[in-house]
Amino acid sequence: MMRIQTRIEEAAVTLLVAGTLNTMGVADFDRALDEARRLHRPVVVDLSKVRLIDRPTLKYLIDLMEHDVTLVICPNYVEHWIYRESARESIE
Repeated sequence: MMRIQTRIEEAAVTLLVAGTLNTMGVADFDRALDEARRLHRPVVVDLSKVRLIDRPTLKYLIDLMEHDVTLVICPNYVEHWIYRESARESIE
């Protein structure tokens, strides 16, 4: 189960994601992301409360990070995994 909490501040919109972030939750995340983008502020994602993430969703997040979303807080295992997947994709 995944929950998304949106925090709107002057400098940015933060999406705090908690629980399991997988392909089943991407549609909900996309809706929250679209709403955040409509506010015309930088969008940041906080994954500090994520307990589990699957590989396709991680690749989706990497793609978002390459465009317009900033990852501000995430568990160490996710950060290392993002680094490994990004390095792998740059080699291919």
